[in-house]
Amino acid sequence: MSTELSQGEDCKLLEAHNVVICVATYRRNEQLRQLLESVAEQADPIPQVIVVDNNPEPQVQESVRQAYPTATYLHQPEPGIASARNKALDALPEDVAGVIFVDDDERVRPGWLTALLDCANSSGADVVYGPVFAVLPENPPDWLTRWGLDGPGYIRRTDFATGPWDRRPATNNALVRAEWFTSRGLRFDEVFNFTGGSDTDLFQTMIDEGATIWWCAEAEVEEDVPASRVTKTWLRKRQQRVGYVRAMQQAKRGRSRVSLFTEGAARIGVGLTRGPLRLVQREVLSYPDRGYLYQGLGFMSAALGGVSEEYSRKT
Repeated sequence: MSTELSQGEDCKLLEAHNVVICVATYRRNEQLRQLLESVAEQADPIPQVIVVDNNPEPQVQESVRQAYPTATYLHQPEPGIASARNKALDALPEDVAGVIFVDDDERVRPGWLTALLDCANSSGADVVYGPVFAVLPENPPDWLTRWGLDGPGYIRRTDFATGPWDRRPATNNALVRAEWFTSRGLRFDEVFNFTGGSDTDLFQTMIDEGATIWWCAEAEVEEDVPASRVTKTWLRKRQQRVGYVRAMQQAKRGRSRVSLFTEGAARIGVGLTRGPLRLVQREVLSYPDRGYLYQGLGFMSAALGGVSEEYSRKT
């Protein structure tokens, strides 16, 4: 199992020269340039980078060459984030010891790579996951504070101490021991190409197979949150998508549609009672409180065979 891979005598020491940073990109040329430049400042020698261009036609090869001359550039015309990430995994070199995933709209902070590697080597974890700090637009709306979303993590908590972690990571700041992708052959499930959630599905598979996960508070990444995502409409749709994707992931693992529908109805019930309850308690209705209702709708949609493809490409 994974504990033997990560903690046994044959475990490879993770260093800058034997890890590969994988980045899938789609129409974020300037943000991609900033990411690559921030990675180039991390270590000497600089780590290997694979950039997968998921545009229908190649678009960023020259900008990648200028920002990170040693990067491997690949083009994956088949749309979808899972397909793009799998393209990168299929291109991993034979001597790779660790794979790091970051998003193309992020920047890594000084000391990020060293923190990830040190945490992985000292803990022996299969996965090391770090915080992504949100950079909100200027003059964000006042209701963000009432919803509890004005902190550094925006919609995802970042206030954990370094140590073992019992949650599912995402691929926006994660290091994974390469054996999972090389000798084990693990890949992202492309059924989640347009729904999102292929990363949490992959990590759930790892957890089911015994993977150990650590949080590394010192491995910091930041991302700009566009104004289009600082709206109540976007946040509600996101929660509904979260529910839909979770239901899909559970259905994949054998859960029945009746059970998923029942959970959806239960979540809606909780969501409808949270407002009056908080009012009686004289407490603020937070974003997680509001999420029950919309996640419930997502669960029920999946159970009824609905389609939710937030990342589909219409152009």
